[in-house]
This record gives sequence, structure tokens and C-alpha cells, in this order.
Amino acid sequence: MSIFSRWIRKHKKRNGRNIHREYMEVQDDDYSGDEELLKEPISIRNHVVSLCEQMIDISRELDDVRHEYDKVTAYLNDIQIVEGLGGEQRKQLEDVATQLSKLVATRNNYLNAEHKISDETFKQMEEMEAEIPDIIRRLKVNEADLETVKHDLNYLAGEKVEWSVIRHESEEELKYLRKLSIVLLFIFGGLAILVSLLSITFEWDLLPLFVVALLATLAASYIILRNQECNKEIRKSEVNQNYIISLENRIKIKYVNAKNAVDYTCKRFNVINSKALTYHYEQYIEICKEREKFKQTNEDLEYMKNRLVRILRSMNLYDARIWLNYADAIVNKNEMVELKHELFERRKFLRGRIDYNLNAISKMRNDVNLYVDKMGDKSVQVRAIIDKVDELNKGLGLL
Repeated sequence: MSIFSRWIRKHKKRNGRNIHREYMEVQDDDYSGDEELLKEPISIRNHVVSLCEQMIDISRELDDVRHEYDKVTAYLNDIQIVEGLGGEQRKQLEDVATQLSKLVATRNNYLNAEHKISDETFKQMEEMEAEIPDIIRRLKVNEADLETVKHDLNYLAGEKVEWSVIRHESEEELKYLRKLSIVLLFIFGGLAILVSLLSITFEWDLLPLFVVALLATLAASYIILRNQECNKEIRKSEVNQNYIISLENRIKIKYVNAKNAVDYTCKRFNVINSKALTYHYEQYIEICKEREKFKQTNEDLEYMKNRLVRILRSMNLYDARIWLNYADAIVNKNEMVELKHELFERRKFLRGRIDYNLNAISKMRNDVNLYVDKMGDKSVQVRAIIDKVDELNKGLGLL
């Protein structure tokens, strides 16, 4: 802002305070001791005071609007200076602006990236970064042990069922052999008696009796052998089942320890298995790399911002730093056109507000002039307020 502009703003603030003070004097006066003022209708006095108050408020509003109008105009002048550059200076400015735009895009991509692990998980990984690889390795070992133990338990359960079936079948066969031996005992006993009687009666030789005895002996031998085999299978089944139960108990201890180790680690890191924990760790490493890249990008970005500001300040622009937000417009004509259009629209809108407020002050001033002569000795103060309002609203060359 130039020295002249600062002086005008200071002058306007000072005049605004003076107007407000004189307005308060007119408003707070009780008009005592003035015969003509006592005869003045209260409505006229209140009307003039109200108009003065409105002109003061509008003048203050105009001060802010005119300042914004000057700023927008200064931005448009800066655009003309930038667009008018040529040669090496133009090339240097575009190179810096291009690099700045790329760095801003890289930073925004990081800021808008959707990370796949929560902040809590990242913090936990960060605190235990050195231990995580070993924890993952142990978890994988425990999971492998758990699968092996499950397989072993399933195998032993099958073996136990198989030996139980063998024992049951052997016990059933023993029952069958006992029944068969009793039946054969009666059959061969009866045959032996019958053959003996027939041999005595008909004086047969003893060959039939020997045949019956031989068959009985063979059947008894078979029953005895099968009985021994069944008893042997039953004892073997019992031994194997006991051994399997012993193995199961030992393996179940391993299973419980492995299961507890896996469950503890999974609960500790809020995962379901080692694959999920590995994924979280990989995401953590990726985020760390991105943050390091983001840090470097910020450093490069700050350097490019300073370079751009130095170049723009060498052109004596109104506001060099504002271009940090519009680096794309320096290298992209379409962006520059849109920026100018936006500024033109803003200035047009501000111009309309200024014209509206100046027109309102003009109407109020004319209205006050109709009644000011009836204010007696206070008319001087009212006219002073009007003059200062007029002075305040014509000093910036916009009228």
C-alpha cells in the first residue's frame, strides 16, 4: 500500500471519529434555553439525528468497500504486469510456477490419500517398529505349529476311533465264539453219542467216531485260535488307545500354548492372523516413506514459494504472496482468464455497492438540508457533519 493510500485511510478514520463525536453532541443535547428549538417538533429533530447516524454508518461501510475495491483493482493491475512479462524473466517465472504447482499437487495427493490403517495402529507400529518383524516371524511360527498340532490331533482322533472299532469288533467276535463253542459242544457231543450207539448196535468200526472227534478237534482249535487272536487284538487296542491318549494330552498342551500365543498377538495388534499383521506393517512402512517424501516436498515447496515471491516482488506488485495460491494461473492461460473474470465480477459488485451507498448518502443529505435550517444553532454542527461526510466520500477518485 502506498504512503498516499495509508494517509487517506488514516484521514478517513480520523474524520469518521470527528463526525461521530459531533453527531453525539447533536443527539445528546437537551435543547434547553433556546426558545426556537423548544418550539421545534420532536419528529423533525429525531429525523435529522437519524439521518446523520445513517450517513455515518454508511460512510464507515463505504470505507471498507472502497478499500476492498482498491485491493481488487490492484490485483487486476498485478495480472496485467504478469501477463506483460516476456523473455527470460517470463521463462524463469513460469518454470518456478510450474514446479510449485507440481509440488502443491504432490502434497495435496498425500493429504487427500486414504490411509488403510488407523492412526492408533500407526502409532502402535511406530512405538514397536524394531520389534514388529520378529513378532511377525514368531506369529507365523506359532500359526504353523497350530496347524501342525491340529493335523496331529485330527490324525490321533482317527487312530483312536480305528482302534476302538477294532476292539469293539474283537469283543463282538469273542461273544460270537463263546456262543459258537457252546453250540458246537452240543452238536459234536450229540454226534459222538449217536455214532457210539450206532456202532455198538450195528457193530460198526470206530471210524465214524474218529471223524466226529477230528471235526470237533478242528472246530475247537479254530475257536481257541480265534479267541486268542481276539484277546490279542483287544490288548493291542487298549495299549494303542492308551498311547494315543497320552500323545493327545501332550499335543493338546502344545495346542493350547500355540493357540494362546496366536490369540494374544492377534488381540494385541487387533488382527486376525499373521497376514493381516504383515499387511498393517507394510502399510506402516509405506506411510513412513510417504511422510518422508511429504517432508521433503514441504521443504522443496517452501523453497519454491520463496523463489516465486522474490521474482514477483522484483516486479513491484501490490501483493506478491497472493500468487502462491494462483501459481497455475501463471502457466495456464485459461486459469488466468478465469481469475481475471472473477476479479472483474468482484469489482463490479463492489462498484455497485459503492454507487448504491453514495446515492443513499446523497438522498439523506438532501433530506437533511430541508430541515437543517430549523435546527437553530445546532444547524452549524449538522452542516459540519454533512461536509465531513462529503469529504470522506470523495477522496479516493471513485466518484
